[in-house]
Amino acid sequence: MTEEKHDWVHLADALLELNQARLEKDATAACYAQSTAYGFAAAGRIPTERRGRAYFVRRSDLPLIASRLPLGRRRRAAVPAV
Repeated sequence: MTEEKHDWVHLADALLELNQARLEKDATAACYAQSTAYGFAAAGRIPTERRGRAYFVRRSDLPLIASRLPLGRRRRAAVPAV
């Protein structure tokens, strides 16, 4: 019997990879927020496996996770009125 080998990645590292890929294409692109991803993971809205306090995802699930997570908004610096 063959055992499937899955390439598991910590959720924070997966988000880093997804955000880097977005920023390579467009330096001003909106990114995925870790707090949102952890909330989605806790609610079961993205495929994750919890090991202790950490969440892990399969590398093959990264496109699915990217499609389910909303993108964050870039905040502009407040310009004081003159």
